[in-house]
Amino acid sequence: MTSESVTPSMLCSLPIFSDLTDEHVGVIAGISATRTFEEGDEIFHEGGSREFLYVVLDGRVALEMHVPNRGRLRILTVESQQAFGWSSVTDVASKRTVTARAVCSGKLLSIDAHKLNEACRKDPVLGSVVMHHVANLIASRLLVTRLQLLDMFAQSTSEAPHG
Repeated sequence: MTSESVTPSMLCSLPIFSDLTDEHVGVIAGISATRTFEEGDEIFHEGGSREFLYVVLDGRVALEMHVPNRGRLRILTVESQQAFGWSSVTDVASKRTVTARAVCSGKLLSIDAHKLNEACRKDPVLGSVVMHHVANLIASRLLVTRLQLLDMFAQSTSEAPHG
């Protein structure tokens, strides 16, 4: 993956930054870089360290889990302008919960999670807006997971022998 620096104007069109002031966008730009990726590239690995929060600028990224006796299972595909890697900005998740793999070539915004957390602690207004977006990201992932679980249990029930 190759990387380049980020300007505030690059961030203004992204929904995750829509509520930020110009000053806050400048802070985020200062701790971010863009990275290009190719189809099949692993962006991070399940159980690995959690250094960056990502936003897809172009392309698609699959989020996958290793399921015993089944192998890799795609649980979500992240599209352009969507964020992923939320565990990097929480204190509870000490490791990555999924593997992120490029579905096709594209470009990512990578935000240094340690510096983002530090900036949020120093500026509660920035912290409130960022954490609001992260909370919505986590909530949407929980909803998707719930629907997948319901689908999975419905399939196993319909496949079970009726007595």
